[in-house]
Amino acid sequence: MFRRLLAAFRTRTTAAPTPDIDDAITAYDEHGRQVVMPREEWRDKVLHPQLKQHWDTPDALYGTILTALSDGFAPELMTAAARLVEIDGLPERSHVTHGIVLLESGRHDEAEAVLQAGIRTCGETAALLTNLAKVKHDREDAAGASDLLRRAIRLDPNFEHGLNGWLAVERARGGESGFLEALQEACALPGSWRARLLLARHHLAAGDLPAAREQYTAVLAGEDVDGGALMTMAADLGQYGHTGLIVTLVGPVYEPGRHGPQAAFHLLRACLETERVAEGEALLGRLRAVAQPPFARHLDEFQRAFDHLHRSEVHA
Repeated sequence: MFRRLLAAFRTRTTAAPTPDIDDAITAYDEHGRQVVMPREEWRDKVLHPQLKQHWDTPDALYGTILTALSDGFAPELMTAAARLVEIDGLPERSHVTHGIVLLESGRHDEAEAVLQAGIRTCGETAALLTNLAKVKHDREDAAGASDLLRRAIRLDPNFEHGLNGWLAVERARGGESGFLEALQEACALPGSWRARLLLARHHLAAGDLPAAREQYTAVLAGEDVDGGALMTMAADLGQYGHTGLIVTLVGPVYEPGRHGPQAAFHLLRACLETERVAEGEALLGRLRAVAQPPFARHLDEFQRAFDHLHRSEVHA
């Protein structure tokens, strides 16, 4: 729910957007045509009317706030974010959104109050604690931020922004050893897989493939492997030159209906690179059974590549 809204920890020097992205907003009209207009014009002619139009519709109002936040309009959104808290049936979402709008506007005391109100309403959640930690972080309270982030990942060890935030804080406090100690602690939490992927990446970078493979095996042994986990695993193995392992480790677990297209693309590329034509074409057949038209066009490209491999084998 918050994946697009929450960002990993960073140091804010100003609440205003940076000048090089400040001059214009790129959007698309109802016919899909690209439209570029000055920020002030977009604010007055697009953003404000949209906020007014969606004032009583929580999902649409949330979506509008989300888009405007990504374009750097946080100070313009404080009233709308407060309105979202009033009408949204998802109080965690609305309090996190309001808190981030206030944080991005440099209003830390108000952000803290909103996030604490969210905790009183919903109880502690990973998203609320992560953003409270951002308040501490921006106040240069590294110990306070670390404590909140540790609590967040104990609630949800795979909450990406909480985990990344905690690791970043621990690296800043204790260097690489502090980062690895925190990473090992996160790996030991029940159900943790995201930290294991980060540890595996660390091992790959160090040239220790057996240690990385041990982490991957633990992730793949889970009852409900996340599609994002498979994508990350495949991408990292490819980056470090272990393309064959993408096929042998990820391939047997991947299910088109559950795990999405991105892991499939990595698998298909790995089959091409290792010339596993039969396995690649078998995967193509499984994917076509569930593919929507845009995805199907990419599958046609892979089929042509496998056909080319067939012809190369015939003429070899």
